[in-house]
Amino acid sequence: MRLLARIARWSLTTLALLTLAAAGVFLWWRGHGEPQRAGRALLSTLGNSVMVRFDDAAVPHIAATSLDDAARALGWLHANERMGQMELQRHYAAGRLAELVGSEALSTDRRMRQLGFARAARRNLEACSERSRELLQAYAQGVNAWLDAHRDDLPPDLVLLRAQPEPWREEDSLGIQLLMAQMLSFGEWRERARLRWLGTLGLDRTRELMGMRELEVDADILALAQTTVRERAPEEKASNGSNNWAVAAARSETGSALVANDPHLALDLPSLWYQAQMRCPQYEASGFTIPGLPMVVVGQGARVAWGFTNTELDVCDLFLERVSEDGRLVERDGEWLPLSIERETIRVRDGGEESVEWRASDIGPLSESLERGRTITYSIAWTAYEPFDPLEPFLALGTARTVADTPAIAARFVCPPQNLVCGDADGAIAHTILGRAVARGAGVGKLPLPAWKRSNHWRGLAPHERMPLAIEPDSRALATANEDSRPPGFPWPYPQDSAAPHRGRRIREQLLERSNWNVDSLASLQTDTTSLYARELVAQLAEPAAGTDAHRAWRALRNWDGNMTLRGPSALYALFERELGARVFGDELASTSGLLHSDRYRALLEVLSGELDERWCDDVRTQARETRGEIVAAALTASWAEGAARFGDDVSRWDYGALHRWTPEHKLGGAPVLGSFFNRPAEPVPGNDTCPCVFTGAWNDGVIDVNHGASLRLSADCANPDRSLAILPGGQSGHPFDAHYDDQIESYLGGRLRPMHWSESAIRAAAVTTLELSATP
Repeated sequence: MRLLARIARWSLTTLALLTLAAAGVFLWWRGHGEPQRAGRALLSTLGNSVMVRFDDAAVPHIAATSLDDAARALGWLHANERMGQMELQRHYAAGRLAELVGSEALSTDRRMRQLGFARAARRNLEACSERSRELLQAYAQGVNAWLDAHRDDLPPDLVLLRAQPEPWREEDSLGIQLLMAQMLSFGEWRERARLRWLGTLGLDRTRELMGMRELEVDADILALAQTTVRERAPEEKASNGSNNWAVAAARSETGSALVANDPHLALDLPSLWYQAQMRCPQYEASGFTIPGLPMVVVGQGARVAWGFTNTELDVCDLFLERVSEDGRLVERDGEWLPLSIERETIRVRDGGEESVEWRASDIGPLSESLERGRTITYSIAWTAYEPFDPLEPFLALGTARTVADTPAIAARFVCPPQNLVCGDADGAIAHTILGRAVARGAGVGKLPLPAWKRSNHWRGLAPHERMPLAIEPDSRALATANEDSRPPGFPWPYPQDSAAPHRGRRIREQLLERSNWNVDSLASLQTDTTSLYARELVAQLAEPAAGTDAHRAWRALRNWDGNMTLRGPSALYALFERELGARVFGDELASTSGLLHSDRYRALLEVLSGELDERWCDDVRTQARETRGEIVAAALTASWAEGAARFGDDVSRWDYGALHRWTPEHKLGGAPVLGSFFNRPAEPVPGNDTCPCVFTGAWNDGVIDVNHGASLRLSADCANPDRSLAILPGGQSGHPFDAHYDDQIESYLGGRLRPMHWSESAIRAAAVTTLELSATP
């Protein structure tokens, strides 16, 4: 018994020591790499000391004596708050993610090597102006100064990865810019999806789905689709929408032009954006930066404020190749031209490596897919492969004097093409396109074309003069929301995969209802949850037989105002829209990736209105021939049954928030044990992707996993920037145990924005800490 007692005491002591050791390691880990926001830090390449004042949300206000020093300071601050995010992003862009996370990233690295982002970044660096290269170098010096001082004190995400970051390089920054271009304009997967439609449905029904009944399809591509392409295409990526709008002085309570913006992107932790103000004699701008880049991307300068939405312009095409048996030549009008071929090595964490081959034609890099045992080879044409300086236009926006300056600035950018809406201190507003469209040799970019016919090849970039432009419209209001933004009678080709027009229409209707807008009321429109699309769809529903569940659902929807609130018929509508789409298109498209986001909403309305043939309503998996009315009634019945089972019979109490939830997650949130410390609890969110308040995601096990929405909110006063407001859906810090990692979530969900503080007096009053970056110890 005494022996057993001693063993028990020894075991308990050992367990206690192990527990204390584990707790000590955890405390050591969570305390690593804490951001510095006060005191003094060394940045030896500075020309003069830089003062950085932080407000109560850790937003820095940089005061420097030169633009180079301001860029060095921003690089240091980005590393101070987001080094883990930056490390993951630059490895992803360069096809080196396996070095950080292991062999599970090999397929991603192969793809990125195939696309040649690292090469494109180097070409863009060569195309940059001397001024832009100097800024990239200065920014890298700031990042590296932080790295040199923190090799033994890296933040928890880098410790978890066991990473030792290499020095930051100029091309790393340009790789991150290319990731933004990929996110917003790299649409080659859409052409692959439509090719599957051709193979599965045939030409006429594919034209119907696309809403292009006169679309011409190359005979070689049609034959390829009908004889080869049957396998499922990649799933559609999230639709990267956005809202922006502006009102001129005549519609403003203060007599100032006002600008609002909320780009809809992935809702990760930490945010894609980092808020900052940069001020020096040559440049002053306040707004949102991207960690990895040395300037304000969305925000305002001393006289002009600006925001962006995605144009949804099609600037990426696939060209089907005929490749020689040895894989080294491609055909062009009967001749054979050599490919550019290089071998690269992908290194894997904890040892191991893989050799991959990069191949490119005169069109662009090659991409392969295996279809029914046959390798199909495409060349990828994309405007982001055209060398250009992606920094200079953003720097010029910060120093613009009036909106009349912006078209010439926008013409110097290439990719991704964005709707630029802006206002100036004189009260004027404008809309132009930041970026360029394609001059195609043939087609409209909806489907691949044969590369062996040179007549199909691109002719270069279209002149910027062939882009939509509006300066001081008669309405004194402007808005874009990823819809077709061309004015009536626009004469030039403008191929888009545009969003449904209802979100933009709702914004414009609201803007024109009043002439006393201010930054607060303008910001409130960003959380408007009224869906004009839902109203239109419901209005087209025929009345089912009385006394049925279908009729109960129909009546509840017909009495509803289309408001996607957290409780009420919004839950019924979400269930019904899902059921209707699945019952109409889920049978024919089961072997494909389904409807594209840009086609889905139009197609559903056309089914209900009769513009699409009723045969789409027939379930090809059954012997019966279902009618439009039967399919609608079945969708209503199923949505009512599911909702009643989950929430009861009182539709006014149905919990849309239980169906529609955002879980703020980190890229490392799925790591064993420690990953959960990077995530935050799920939150119910209103809205959908057809109302101004966009929160959206895919259905998964009966709920919508929201992962996409307003990645920032900005409401700017162009004449008095001290009135301007902003918010992030997380916080400034990338350190999961820092107070500013998630401190803006509550305000963001509540629709509240924070003052941005522009003037010296406002900055001084708001400052809670001051950091001096010094060239000397």
